[in-house]
Parts: sequence; structure tokens; C-alpha cells
Amino acid sequence: MALREWYADRELLLTGATSDVGRALLEKVLRSFPHVKIYAIVRTRHGFTKDDRIKNIFLSPRFERLRQEDPNALSRVKAIEGNLSYNDFGMSERDKELLGNVSVVFHAAGPCNETFRFSKQLSRIQVVAVVTSIFERASDDRVVEAGKEGDDGPMALVRVPLVGPALREPMPGFVDTLKGSTALIAGAGHVLGNSNLQAEIIPIDLAVNTLITVAWERATSKNVQGPVIYNAIPIGCTWSDLIKKSQRANRKFAYPTFGFRGMTSIVTLHWALVVLFEWLPSTLCDTILGLVGAKKRFLVQYQRVRDALRSVESISSRVWSVERNRVYLVQQRLATEDQDIFPVSTEIDVDSYALCAAAAAKKYCVDEGNISLIKIFRLLFLLLIAALLFCTFFFSGYHVLAKHTEF
Repeated sequence: MALREWYADRELLLTGATSDVGRALLEKVLRSFPHVKIYAIVRTRHGFTKDDRIKNIFLSPRFERLRQEDPNALSRVKAIEGNLSYNDFGMSERDKELLGNVSVVFHAAGPCNETFRFSKQLSRIQVVAVVTSIFERASDDRVVEAGKEGDDGPMALVRVPLVGPALREPMPGFVDTLKGSTALIAGAGHVLGNSNLQAEIIPIDLAVNTLITVAWERATSKNVQGPVIYNAIPIGCTWSDLIKKSQRANRKFAYPTFGFRGMTSIVTLHWALVVLFEWLPSTLCDTILGLVGAKKRFLVQYQRVRDALRSVESISSRVWSVERNRVYLVQQRLATEDQDIFPVSTEIDVDSYALCAAAAAKKYCVDEGNISLIKIFRLLFLLLIAALLFCTFFFSGYHVLAKHTEF
């Protein structure tokens, strides 16, 4: 049975709906399957009820295309109060009864043990698909063991690299939070790592497509027992290639920091560049802003970029050898039309990808006021340097002339 036909009228359970992958998955499923109903486990938090949080997600820029194509899509989402750390998610008996027709469970964030245990109570369950990081092998082993314990149904473990800006959907380059991959592509700062290694980044829409197709493939596969691991496919270039091809995007949509773009494996060189071209200018600018009574902002921005890039640095310094053939085989099994709608691997024009990502980062992740201030401070620094050089040459020339005059 083809993928879209298999999903056609299903009811799905989604955990982690407020995570990056969870939001992207929610958008893609609602847009691709107009008759699918989704139950989302969401907890009340920071004064926002479960329904408030789902409505806020639906009003975010990521859902703009869906709102235009299907304004009533939110009516197919039912938020259920729950916490992944509690038995049965702390769910009421009434809410449990609503899940009687659920046949697919997507686990997009948080501990998965309770998700596995709870899924076994669903009488019509056909597959449980779990998203995890390709860099956390020990965690994956625990997931597999948890899935094996008393399991009767198919389970799929989808291991993804660093999740990056969207390739195509809901719009090219879309990103609404500053993650490490986005900070790298947008040229927000310098990175510690081996630039010759493969860039372990996957566009978020391809990660979601992989999750959707893997769930279908695992549920419809015969003579397969226990959890199956699928390793998602990265963009297909080195860190060096990605940084070089991002340079045009950096020039057109520069991120508002003083960051020195690039990557090196030399620790002392890396930190020297960070201090000289990121921390020091940010400190000077905040000092000037403080003196004139304005809000200090550049050290906060510097720390935000450093925190984001730390996730890249923990990955870019070593080789991650994993077998990805199973995902390629899943794509080959898809019908031609489904391959176009749910690609899990495709040729990526990295130049265009970086340009779209940098544009989206500027639109959704940047304070426009910072951009103007950065331009002003850069101009001031250039004028200061020019003045210092002029004074140096002037006084040097004056002393030389004075010596000649003495003779």
C-alpha cells in the first residue's frame, strides 16, 4: 500500500509537539494528509494551557503556509494534558478513551520509556516511531532495550544528525530558532572542529520526511521483529564546503555579530579569534552603549551564539561512521509521487540552501536594531583604525623629516 493511501484516515498520537521536530512534523502531517487526526500530548506550562500552547504553535510563522492552504487544520488537532515522566502520561481516563483509534505514535522529544509502555495499551497500534540523535549511541541502546521489553508491535528508531534549516518546506531555508547549524551557516561566529569531515547536518523537513516514511515502512514490513534503527542522511558536503558556500549568504544577509567566520581544529587559534573578533568588540560596544545610557546587548548576543555553536563543536571534531543504506532503501520503496512529496535524500545546492537559511535567520532570529548598531560600530571601528594609522604614519614621517632638518 502506498504511503499516502496508508496514512489517509488515520489517527496519530504525537509527543513532543512543542519541540522543533515536533512542530515541523505536525505542520507536515496536517498539510499532507487532509483527513488525518492528531492527538498531541502537551502540558500546561508558564501559565499557558495545553490548548493555548497548540494555538500559539499554529500561529507561528512555520504554519503560515498551512493556514493559507487549510485554515481549519487546527480543528484536526486535539491537545491532551500530559507529562512524559508520569505513568500513562498522567492522562485522565476520559482522555485515554479518545485514543481508541490511534494506530501510529510519533515520539519527538523527551524520555521514551513511558511512550513505549503506553503504546502497548493502544489496541490498534501499528507502529511507534521515535526520533533520537545519531550522536547518542548509549541513549539509543536504552531506547532499543525499552522497545524490546514485552513489545508486541513494530518500532522504528530514527537517528538524525544536527537538525538544520528547512530545505524546501514549509518554505526554503525556514528557521525560527538559533540552533548551532543555523549559527554556522549564517556565519555568526567561529567554530572549533575538523573542517575536512562530513557536515553532519540534515534539513529539518528531510528529517520529518524520514520519520513519516520510516513509520510507514516499518508498519508495512513483514517478517521483521523488534525495533529497527534508521540513520537519516545528512546534506552531503564537508564542514569546509558548507562554510565556504555560506560566504555569499554571509555577505548578503550578515548575522549581527562581530564573529570571525570559519573552523579550525587548533584550540589556541580558535579561542584567540573568538576573543579578538567576538568577545572584545562585543565588550567594547556594550561599554559604549552603557556610557550613553542605552541597553547593553552585544555580550548577550555573543553568549547566545557561543551557546548555539557549542552543539556543533561537540560533533565536528570526529568522524561519525553509521550505516545509512536502510533509509536509501525506504526511499526506493516509495511510489514516484510519494518520493517527490516526502524526499528523505536529495541533491542539495548548498549555495542556495545557505542563502535561504541566512535570509530566514535574519528575518526570524535577529533583532533588526542590532543590525543597524553593528553597522554603526563597524564604521566607527574602521574610522578609529584609519585615524590611528594616519597618526602613526604622520608622526613617523614628522620624526624622519625632523631628523633630516637637523642635518
